[in-house]
Amino acid sequence: MKNRLIELLSNDSLALESNVLPEVAVAQLMIYLTEWKKWNAKINLTADKNELSVIDKHIYESLQYTRAISSVGNLVDIGSGAGFPGIPIKVIYPELGVVLIDRQRKRVNFLKAVIRSMGLKKIKCFHGRVEDFPDLLGSCDFVVLRHVLQPNLSLQLGAGLLNAKGRLIFQTGTDTSIHQFFASSVHLFPVNEIFFKRSISSPSKLMVFERNFG
Repeated sequence: MKNRLIELLSNDSLALESNVLPEVAVAQLMIYLTEWKKWNAKINLTADKNELSVIDKHIYESLQYTRAISSVGNLVDIGSGAGFPGIPIKVIYPELGVVLIDRQRKRVNFLKAVIRSMGLKKIKCFHGRVEDFPDLLGSCDFVVLRHVLQPNLSLQLGAGLLNAKGRLIFQTGTDTSIHQFFASSVHLFPVNEIFFKRSISSPSKLMVFERNFG
């Protein structure tokens, strides 16, 4: 497993600009995997049943987000679930402030436990919906989501959290498109699409939007 993580972290396509030594990042992700295995047997965090599948799918896909964000500022992960993409992003960018939000309390309990085990700082985890946290409105540099099936809803959820120069990034299928009029209606405009594929998963892309307001 360590070798697979090292392979991912050294992938040229990511061009990781991290102050974290690879061995430190690998050690933290190994702690994550240990906690994931223990909790997944009880609360079914992911459909994957072994650590290599988690690395090749969830951690790999989470690392793609580092291609669209910077190492400073603050980030909100909506529907974080088992901590993807927020926790791998945090490992790579330790100075980035991160908030994880999920509607399932059992998953939030897992996230809090794994954050403690990994010794992560400047990261919080909240149980509830985005609407339950009005203090986040207009304050975020980055908002991220994974496996988005309703892109318009995701834009609506995330747009209000962004500051004047904020960026929203979500993962979706390669054939997904957003009507420019709708994006403009929530004061967002598209700036990039990042395509990627791991052997065990379907082709995906990140759609990247920036705030266009004020």
